[in-house]
Amino acid sequence: MSELPVLPPVLRARLASDFHVVRPLRSPVARAMAVAPFAALALVAAPLWFELRVDAPRLGWLQSWGWSLVQAVAGVAMVAAALREAVPGREWGRGALVPWLALPLLLVIVVTSTTFEASPIFVGRAWMWIGVMCFAGSLATALPGAALAAVLAARAWPTRPGLSGLIGGLGAGLMADAGWRLFCHFSEPAHVLGTHLVAVVVAGLCGAVLSHGLCRGFHAS
Repeated sequence: MSELPVLPPVLRARLASDFHVVRPLRSPVARAMAVAPFAALALVAAPLWFELRVDAPRLGWLQSWGWSLVQAVAGVAMVAAALREAVPGREWGRGALVPWLALPLLLVIVVTSTTFEASPIFVGRAWMWIGVMCFAGSLATALPGAALAAVLAARAWPTRPGLSGLIGGLGAGLMADAGWRLFCHFSEPAHVLGTHLVAVVVAGLCGAVLSHGLCRGFHAS
């Protein structure tokens, strides 16, 4: 076997000067705790800043605050899943990705159907104005969490940055809707699925675009 070439001293010195100690990444669950304060704030901001939905007494604690807590926890779990996806070599396989991407849709549908069954309240004539308000409010609440999730994911140098940003953004959307549904007085499925759920999906798309852009910027630098 031929001997390996010896690197010139100048090249060895340049390589040695480029080496530096890096801090290892914590586990995805531990890093996802950075969005927990955002999830808590999103949960209480809308009902405290505006008012709690008028049918909260009829729904009871479980179908009002209880379901919202489930959504907030699911959102943090999705951010943890996004941060695992961001670590090279730990990407989710197709069989695991489908449940994660389907979770927001299924959860919002279940929460909406049970809430509507317990307290059916329709939007009425002002459906367009109320829909725009709920969509804009939910999306605006979700975007800071989606941005934070994208920054955390980009630090791991993901090989599929758009996918990790999408999962994290969907998680942030769930967190935002957890609080916004406590303020929205209407349980009509057409309203909730056409505005609240759409805002969750758009937050996911924003997270995908932001994560992709951040990774391109990091690689370029």
